[in-house]
Amino acid sequence: MSGNEVYGAGKQSWGKVNNRYNSSNSNSPSSYQTSYQPPKLHDPKASYAQQQTHVTEDSLRTQYQAEGTANTVLTQMTTQRYQLQNAQENVADTRLTTEAAKKELQIMTSRIGRRKKKLQAIIALLAILNIFCFFRLLYCGGSFFCR
Repeated sequence: MSGNEVYGAGKQSWGKVNNRYNSSNSNSPSSYQTSYQPPKLHDPKASYAQQQTHVTEDSLRTQYQAEGTANTVLTQMTTQRYQLQNAQENVADTRLTTEAAKKELQIMTSRIGRRKKKLQAIIALLAILNIFCFFRLLYCGGSFFCR
């Protein structure tokens, strides 16, 4: 570092806010810790008070940007919290619906089982009646009514 490159020395561009965080190397990481560059002041011939004023203004710009980023993150996290709460409510509703459907299916299965047994009983009764009528026809010689 030369004598002019100490903290508070150099030139800062007023056209862009927080230029010191922009990395000129596209291969370098973009995190704050690895790309931090100290602020550069406008005019090395400026008085110490003017240099410190520029540093303070840059610090305030950085603070406002950080607050804006923090507010954005907070808003996103709040939105995600509501999404997670809604998802949790949806899961609870789905569980209740699934339990109700399971009970309804059990009721339907038992009804079908009872109807099936009734039909089997009717089939058995008709089979017995059919066999009885067949033997009666054989006994009566082809006539339904015996003489």
